[in-house]
Amino acid sequence: MLLCNYFCCQGTETEILPRRMEGLLLELECPVCTEYMLPPITLCHNGHSICNSCKSEMHSCPTCMGEFTDIRNISLENICRIVKFPCKYKQNGCLEILPLDIILRHESECSHAVYTCPFLIASLECSWRGFVSDMEDHIKSKHNEFSDARHVLGIHKARLPKFGTSSAWCQALFTMNEVFFRISKVIGDFLYCCVLYVGAKDKAPAYTYKLTINNNEGRGSVCACHQTVGYQSDIEEIIRKGNCAVFHCEFANTCINEDGELVLEEEIFSAAAS
Repeated sequence: MLLCNYFCCQGTETEILPRRMEGLLLELECPVCTEYMLPPITLCHNGHSICNSCKSEMHSCPTCMGEFTDIRNISLENICRIVKFPCKYKQNGCLEILPLDIILRHESECSHAVYTCPFLIASLECSWRGFVSDMEDHIKSKHNEFSDARHVLGIHKARLPKFGTSSAWCQALFTMNEVFFRISKVIGDFLYCCVLYVGAKDKAPAYTYKLTINNNEGRGSVCACHQTVGYQSDIEEIIRKGNCAVFHCEFANTCINEDGELVLEEEIFSAAAS
């Protein structure tokens, strides 16, 4: 009925369209998480629907306890293609209202999205949540040790102090109006270094990092180059698969300076510029 009413009022009673649109959006709310259901939308045996995320975590319909089916809810899917969706970050101040094929892309890079502090990756306790635009101020005020944050441009030096006795290092980096986070770990005979993009995960492949270590006696160097990955990624899985810069500790030990630091030449750049 709502879908029929929408077609009846479209183009003739445009002044009440926003109210009709709101009613249609209510039909799309998942009864479990209240997020909007998006195609493919399926039915339970009694005709109820929930979003795909909730369905994957439940064994039966939360409304009637009936079994789920693979039968598509064509009516709701048609509504999805008609309405415009408010950004899921509207409570944070985003005013965008866009069609289905655009809203998902917008939400993946919305400046009103809320993120956690990247130092959680390094197992440091921090309850901060906020916008990426506020992250630099947070890091500088709460994680203000010299090694924790710095602005960089072009090729610069990254220092891992007490190399040989310490086994983990991290640092926040600010460049190109973006936030990155480097985490380095010694596991077994290898040093793993990964630069993570802090922000919308879909934007991470747009950046590349290059790390180089040089032998103190000028007898060689080792270089590794990788795309950044979103800081939401599982760092242990990245290391396990070797999807980051990897250096053998035997060679790295020949690159330690007189202060006991392993110095890496580091560069982060836009993949488009490369």
